[in-house]
Amino acid sequence: MKTTSVPFMTFFLLFSVFASAQDETGSPQNDSPKPYFKTSFEYLNNNVYLGRKDSVAIPYFTPQITYHFKSGLFLNASASYLPTESRVDVSTIGAGYAFSKKKWDGELSAEKYFYSNQSYNVKAETKGGVSANIGYDAGFIEPSITGSISFSTKNDYASSFSLEHYFSLFHDNADISPSFVINASTQNSYAQYYQKRKYTKTKKGKIAGYTATANTLNTSDFKVLDYEFSAPMDYTLKRFTISFTPTYAIPVNPSTVMLNIKTAGGATATRTFTEKLSNTFYWTVGLAYKIKGH
Repeated sequence: MKTTSVPFMTFFLLFSVFASAQDETGSPQNDSPKPYFKTSFEYLNNNVYLGRKDSVAIPYFTPQITYHFKSGLFLNASASYLPTESRVDVSTIGAGYAFSKKKWDGELSAEKYFYSNQSYNVKAETKGGVSANIGYDAGFIEPSITGSISFSTKNDYASSFSLEHYFSLFHDNADISPSFVINASTQNSYAQYYQKRKYTKTKKGKIAGYTATANTLNTSDFKVLDYEFSAPMDYTLKRFTISFTPTYAIPVNPSTVMLNIKTAGGATATRTFTEKLSNTFYWTVGLAYKIKGH
């Protein structure tokens, strides 16, 4: 079986269930009677993707604006400021479609990324992506599945499966949703990060007396990359929502890396090693303001 067949099967399943959900309940527009505008501001203490991270922490301050139309279509844009480097490290624009019918909810979306040339984010060689997600409320537990394609020099294909349970608190003004997620993907853009950014981008406080290039092996293999436990929490007061999301990521299946080093004196060396991965606890805190239309 080709490595891309599993993600394509995931997309096929998502679209099939999506169509079925609409057939059972009619137009999805009935559950989205009002458009709304939302602006938010978030702080992420360290950027982690599929359990992978750079050797230097990457905290982001991210303002974002979103507009949801009555039809379920939405548009969004954001910019992430990296305070340790005093620059906007990445900005995004996106569009999509969200629906909710009875026990089903889902989303189709597409995003375009604009990374700084100096970024050492592990996703910095990704140009954009499309994704589809669908979830089913089975009562005590809500399973969901996501399929995505990320565009880079060579595209990546990913799938995620999650289980979560929703708790409502304080007369429905607050909620918490403990969840468990399994993420699987190819790693072509991660290989590009190793080749072009991990050892070549200058980082504050990190001055190297050598040049290095690296290549990772078997990056087109589709495999589980990490397990994540999180517990998103929200508290809403009128138009304002305060959120906090702690996440614990457990990466698996480390890459094999071929590293070529050239010192300032001209000496060269090559070594092959298995990258060291470590579990990471990271978190996001945010404030959002939402205005509903008519």
